[in-house]
Amino acid sequence: MGQSQSLAFPQAIHHTESWLGQWQEGTITSEVLAQKVALLLSTSHGRRGFFVVALAGPSPLLDHPPTPILEQLRRGGAGVVDLVVRNLAMGTAMALEHQQRGNGEQAMGSLQVQRRAQALLSHLDPVAVDQGLHQLLAATEGRGPYRDFLQRWNYDTAQCQAIAQAVRATQHNLANAT
Repeated sequence: MGQSQSLAFPQAIHHTESWLGQWQEGTITSEVLAQKVALLLSTSHGRRGFFVVALAGPSPLLDHPPTPILEQLRRGGAGVVDLVVRNLAMGTAMALEHQQRGNGEQAMGSLQVQRRAQALLSHLDPVAVDQGLHQLLAATEGRGPYRDFLQRWNYDTAQCQAIAQAVRATQHNLANAT
């Protein structure tokens, strides 16, 4: 892959698509894929590219993540939790927008991102996840560090309410899983 420091976002997407395809075909193991994912998670562009493909794409990797992948994602710490929390918000908000516009296929894709993000959060650092979800919930009320993120994407009141509902459902599911 070259030096991870110089990895651009489009390259990260390309590598992720390629590696997930190889994994699905069985030409690389989960352990080898996990090593490659670790390289992606070491940079901001790499993390973003990985999650764009892994959450929104057709690969089933994050539907039932293999242990080596989960270990790498946990090692990604706060940066990984932050992106998964943001993807929970984006998937939820965009699902509502697509539903309102009558675009069922895109709504299903956004709901897939939401579902995968919710499920993945149950495997990450519980303290960081709890903090991220509380901060996202506060942002839906116009407070906290995710407020600017929600404003930057121009999410309306209905989308913020849907995000708050998704956060509460995720918190409830996480609390009941322990």
